[in-house]
Amino acid sequence: MAEYVNKQVIEFNKVTEENRNRATRSVKTETHLSDGRLYRLAAVCFGVLCVLQVTLNISLRLAFFHSNREREQLNSCYNTTGLAQDGDQPDTSSIMDLCTERDQCRMNRNQLERERDKEKMDKKEFQERYTTLTTERDRLRDRVSLLTNEKVVLEERLSRCGTGRGVEGRGMAVPTMTTVLKCPKGWRMLGSSCYFLSTERKTWEESRLDCQNRGADLVIINSRQEQKFLFNCNKDFWIGLTDTVTEGTWKWVDGNPLTTPKSWGSGQPNGGGVENCVLLTHSLSDQGTWHDYPCSYNSSWICEI
Repeated sequence: MAEYVNKQVIEFNKVTEENRNRATRSVKTETHLSDGRLYRLAAVCFGVLCVLQVTLNISLRLAFFHSNREREQLNSCYNTTGLAQDGDQPDTSSIMDLCTERDQCRMNRNQLERERDKEKMDKKEFQERYTTLTTERDRLRDRVSLLTNEKVVLEERLSRCGTGRGVEGRGMAVPTMTTVLKCPKGWRMLGSSCYFLSTERKTWEESRLDCQNRGADLVIINSRQEQKFLFNCNKDFWIGLTDTVTEGTWKWVDGNPLTTPKSWGSGQPNGGGVENCVLLTHSLSDQGTWHDYPCSYNSSWICEI
């Protein structure tokens, strides 16, 4: 009986020990599983905290950046508007409004300056056009005055036809008509032409203008007789011959080309494109011959009507 009881006790102890071991393993397994979940939960929480920290840092940096930018804008406005930074200064919105108005005023000023500059350019172009038209008007007036003087001279010649001494018509090989000519005071007469010898010295253009103002023009030489007559004036003077229009093509002031007589000096003309006006010279070595000279040269001149 005692032996049976001992066996039962031993078996009970084995069953108890087995149940204890099973319970211990179960508790260890549950503990291990619980620890794993805790670790994962902690990791997730740490990750969330990191994200929150990064977000907070970015937000603070942005806020700091905008704050610095607004502060710089305010300082700029203070400096440019002259507002004192004290307790009586207007609020931030008022300062920004002032700066906005200032910038708008600057834009308006720049626009007005551009419009002013454009008006100046238009005015300058108008002034240049006005000057050109004025010059053209004066030139036409001079031309009208010249034509009027020529008309008066022709009318005077016509009114004297057949009333006095007859002279051959100028440039005619065979006399076909007679006219009466009375030269103005101070002029010399040869045939049907009158000549005025200047006592001043001017350029070719100025000399011709003086002749035109007298109702005449620079002399045109049509004969050897006229050439000799002019040489006897014993002076160098401009004549109405030039190649300023076409280099090398010599024409008289009436538009007719140079044909005969020709009285060029030795080697003349030789000035090329520099010497375009003709001077009748008077010297012992080269008597009464033509030389091309620069038109800007100052010399005496002879007018002819």
